Amino acid sequence: MTALPRTAPLLHNGRPKMRYLDVNGARLFVTDTGEPPSGETGTPILFIHGLMLASESWRAQVAHFAPTHRVITFDLRGQGLSDKPRLGLGLDALAEDAVEVLTQLGIEAAHVVGFSMGSFIAMRLAARHPDLVRSLTLVGPSADAEEASNLPRYRLLIAIVRLFGPRVVTGAMLKILFGKTFLADPAVRAEREHWRGILRRLPRSLHRAAAASAGRAAIHDLLPLIKAPTLIFSGSEDRPISPASAARVRDGIRGAQVVPVPGAGHAVMIERAETFNTVLRLFLQDHDGRQDRPDQPTRNPAARGTH
Repeated sequence: MTALPRTAPLLHNGRPKMRYLDVNGARLFVTDTGEPPSGETGTPILFIHGLMLASESWRAQVAHFAPTHRVITFDLRGQGLSDKPRLGLGLDALAEDAVEVLTQLGIEAAHVVGFSMGSFIAMRLAARHPDLVRSLTLVGPSADAEEASNLPRYRLLIAIVRLFGPRVVTGAMLKILFGKTFLADPAVRAEREHWRGILRRLPRSLHRAAAASAGRAAIHDLLPLIKAPTLIFSGSEDRPISPASAARVRDGIRGAQVVPVPGAGHAVMIERAETFNTVLRLFLQDHDGRQDRPDQPTRNPAARGTH
């Protein structure tokens, strides 16, 4: 049995509950942190990570939101501390895993926040299980299949990871995740090295999850089925998912809003954590504890917090 990690997510207060859940034939590592203050009813938040960085990628968000919300993270099958099967890593299956995590935790509806591959999963979840999603936040999303121009490079990286492990291509992975501003900023050198160390220690089995993400199908037909209020973050320096791709997602979801983040790459929630948390909190406050329709007026979070 895999031991629970000795280091907990960075928290403002409280301690996370760490556990394994048996989900659709796999053991998934889950953290369940925080709760609303007495007398308040903040909707739980489910954070879904992307490729390469597992649920620790949300540590700044867990710290920020745990004092006011129940915050759930889980490692996708094939990544992090969860089981790493050879099969069952397609995005549709991972979306059903997220449904089962919420069900087992007794959560009837959640704010769902997904990054990159996690956003691909979150869109499938919101389209197929609308009653579970109070609001939807997407970081670096795309409804397209992987761009043909990217496939040769990604296939080479996947092959290298399978044969030699991620250590050999850590530099390339950093450039996928982070923008040039973050990578060049001396003030965040320690944080860059933290994430570099995590990438260097990833297992070779990551190639299976990477292949599933790179081989994904387009889901433009699902976007009109998403009824939850939707907020999209798009970094101006995002290499793998261009602002144009994020705009196509916005155009497909009724009422969706895009928050452009200047000087940020793909991992906006890490590179611009304070801005991200501030804007996300405004958005969640508009949709906490009540049902909304996309055509109902709300504050525009894109108008604040991005500079």
